[in-house]
Amino acid sequence: MPWYRTGTVAVTNNSNVITGTGTSWVDAAAIGETFLGPDAQVYEITSIVSATSLRISPNYKGSTAAAQGYAIMPTQGYLRDLAAQAAALVSSYQAVRDGAGAGKFAAGTADAPSLRAAADENTGINLPGADILQLITGGAVRLQIAADGTPTGVFVDKLPISAATQAALNNLAAACVALTTIGPAPNQVPSNLHLGAMAFQDVASAQQVHQHARDSRPGDSWHERVSDTQLIKKYHGLDGVVRSITETYA
Repeated sequence: MPWYRTGTVAVTNNSNVITGTGTSWVDAAAIGETFLGPDAQVYEITSIVSATSLRISPNYKGSTAAAQGYAIMPTQGYLRDLAAQAAALVSSYQAVRDGAGAGKFAAGTADAPSLRAAADENTGINLPGADILQLITGGAVRLQIAADGTPTGVFVDKLPISAATQAALNNLAAACVALTTIGPAPNQVPSNLHLGAMAFQDVASAQQVHQHARDSRPGDSWHERVSDTQLIKKYHGLDGVVRSITETYA
């Protein structure tokens, strides 16, 4: 760093006050630096009073004079400060090197995810630990993926149903006969849970029932329960046609 020589000084014998003209000592000088006076002696700067006034130690030894040349010599204090700052930087960088620099990020929270933007700290990707990955927006978990790959969260809940899936659900619902209650009637669930050839499904939040088509071969015969007083007897003919009769019991 170059010596500072801008402007001139007025000095007084046996005084510690140095007065400058055209100087800017607040910006250009520092306490502890060396003041080289018009008397060619060196003094320590002990105080920066203003841009045009400073104090030295010891008191000025030369003759009183005005409009004199001078110089302020930077000291090794700058080098010491620079070395200290460099050491602090190296120390802080070690954490960055071993963490983000190595692709490793600390566990975060919903309000401060592991990976987030400087201007939006409650949105990003969070690594809370235990083999879990989270997608955060607005300080809330929108998607969480567990260790086995299971996704949960409002992101999953809001996924749209494809047209093909919706059509399949609609067709299934249309093929079902709604049950009104549990009881002995043909369109009701038997109270003894003996369903026979009936199969049950939950479609569109309503309990449904539809007739089960038995997997049969030509020559097979079987019974299907209708109620406690009725059975349907069916026979799979050799011609491939399934014929039936209803048996009623007293």
